[in-house]
Amino acid sequence: MKKKIVIPLFFIIFLAAGALIIQHYLYQRKPLEFTFDAAYWWATGTETESTFVYEEVPAGFHYFLYVPEKYRNDRDNQEAKLPLIVTFHGSDEKGRASKYGRIFTDKSFQERAGKNGAAVLSIMSRANYFTDPASTSLLIQNICLKNECIDRTNIIGYGFSQGANFVVELACHEPRLFRGVVSGSGFYQMKTSELLTVLPIQFYFATSSNDSGIFEQGSPTGKLCAKRCRNSRYVEYETRGHFFVELKDKTGRKNKDGSEETFLDWISGVVNPEL
Repeated sequence: MKKKIVIPLFFIIFLAAGALIIQHYLYQRKPLEFTFDAAYWWATGTETESTFVYEEVPAGFHYFLYVPEKYRNDRDNQEAKLPLIVTFHGSDEKGRASKYGRIFTDKSFQERAGKNGAAVLSIMSRANYFTDPASTSLLIQNICLKNECIDRTNIIGYGFSQGANFVVELACHEPRLFRGVVSGSGFYQMKTSELLTVLPIQFYFATSSNDSGIFEQGSPTGKLCAKRCRNSRYVEYETRGHFFVELKDKTGRKNKDGSEETFLDWISGVVNPEL
């Protein structure tokens, strides 16, 4: 009689332990070994707006890079450990690419991103919209390789519209690249197999129910990631239409001090967990 009870109990404990080990493995961030590629590393550029550097590489990418003033002439300083925010604009918005970067050069974010601030990369699509996650991943890797002040383990992807779709696609393609991903009015439909690879990533999805065509595609993935990926958010509005995420946006949650949590609170906590 006792034997019949002990054997099933043993297997229950064994299965429970196995499930915990699998869960730990799935939620553990794996390091990415960055790959050097001359076509993505060598760049020519000019200073613009006194804060961003405009650069282009032989691989056909054009982008704007912001580094806090303290490190603009000290980019080999590995002690800086600057988080990197990478922004992706919407379709036909190449000329407005740096607009999304300026969201994160704002003093309110820079002061909370860490003691040294954060670097910001605004990529321009090669066509009128973003394609080719493999090439884009190589670009980001090589920008980090030649700017050693950037913390390669602390990269956040931020996208609007088609750029929001693409940044989630990029995260699925290379789940070791991003610590966090922000999707504003995005419409990527994630497969279950992809979800299992991105569980360690912290997601922020925002949609509006009157954004016809986008909401129907984007909200299922947002809800799924908010439920399964730790410290993730799904925020849904009724009448905001097609919009990008702003620092002041509220998540519907409360901070520890009882104040209303904003996107600024969330992303600051992602890039600077010691906050």
